[in-house]
Amino acid sequence: MTARTLEDFERYEREYNQPDCDMNLLVSEENGLFYLTLRSLARSEYLQYVAQNESIDTQNITTIKGLLPLLYTSTLTLDTLRQAIRALYTVERAERQTEEPALLAELLKLRVFDWGGIHQNDINRYLVDRYVKPIKNYDTLVNKIETEAIQSLKGFVLCSWYNNWTSILIEDIFKDHSRVAPTVGKIKQVDFFIGDTPFDLKVTYFPAGFLKEERRRRGISPIDELAELKKLCKQFDIPVDSTRPDPDLKVDITTALSEHPETEVQEAYNAFVSTRRSIIDESVSNPRPLLTWLYENQGMQRFDTSNRLFLVLIDRANLEESWKLKRNYSLLTREINTYLNTRSFSPQNLLLTWSVGTRSFESYADVLFILR
Repeated sequence: MTARTLEDFERYEREYNQPDCDMNLLVSEENGLFYLTLRSLARSEYLQYVAQNESIDTQNITTIKGLLPLLYTSTLTLDTLRQAIRALYTVERAERQTEEPALLAELLKLRVFDWGGIHQNDINRYLVDRYVKPIKNYDTLVNKIETEAIQSLKGFVLCSWYNNWTSILIEDIFKDHSRVAPTVGKIKQVDFFIGDTPFDLKVTYFPAGFLKEERRRRGISPIDELAELKKLCKQFDIPVDSTRPDPDLKVDITTALSEHPETEVQEAYNAFVSTRRSIIDESVSNPRPLLTWLYENQGMQRFDTSNRLFLVLIDRANLEESWKLKRNYSLLTREINTYLNTRSFSPQNLLLTWSVGTRSFESYADVLFILR
């Protein structure tokens, strides 16, 4: 290991603080990997803990800004640093573990996953566009707030609450594994390390946009699933509320078709489901096109080139119910541990080349499908 200097620390700091920071370039150097691992402890009490354990004199330095370069230029080794992080994580984890059974019981109470029409986490835009700008009458506005808006906000909060706690549960399953080096502080684009590779964990569902692209590639018309479902409703004279938001309308229609008693309707719906399953099965067998699509279609507001490990939850019997798998702790634990026990994580297998516009990017990416 080459000596760690203050100049190198400052160079890594500049790279890390770039909006388009290349994490792989950072960890390609041994000292860069040490820097990023140290960065994952970026809370002063954690850094103080490491310093005290290794008898490093902090000289009354208490701020992150002062502690980071001090520890970076010390004789602290990467292995010792990782051991300290594991010890800190174990303490935090023990507290969460005692609360897990009660939390899992609470998560089961959510019966309907409905964002209330508020998508993309943009509450302000939703309220302004739906209530502030179009309504001129005060009494009408008050009535809408007390009836519609409150229910929408309730749905948004419940879904956000569910996503927050299930994401913590899932991340802990990964971090509990001996092959994974956890992080305990907030660090951009990194939830944990597998080997020397930093990963950002993304828990998601099979994307409707990718289904659409695959239907187009296969020459299926209409290419949009919802359009096909609406067509079936019209064909079989099944009434639906077309004013509902598209995600809700899709659930309404699939429910109506799947529960319809007529054989002809059931056959048409089964054909729709068969097409969907075929696309999913193909993606499970060959996930690279899906991985490329997920990178190339990420929102521009949160665009980055981080290494990502996608956990894709799929209920093959009812895709719209896939959200329930986020709380299926036994299934998640079994599949994640099997994956970590058997996956090679060789860089040549994980390297993904993708592009946006005229720019090309490289990231290490992998996917674990949780299927039911």
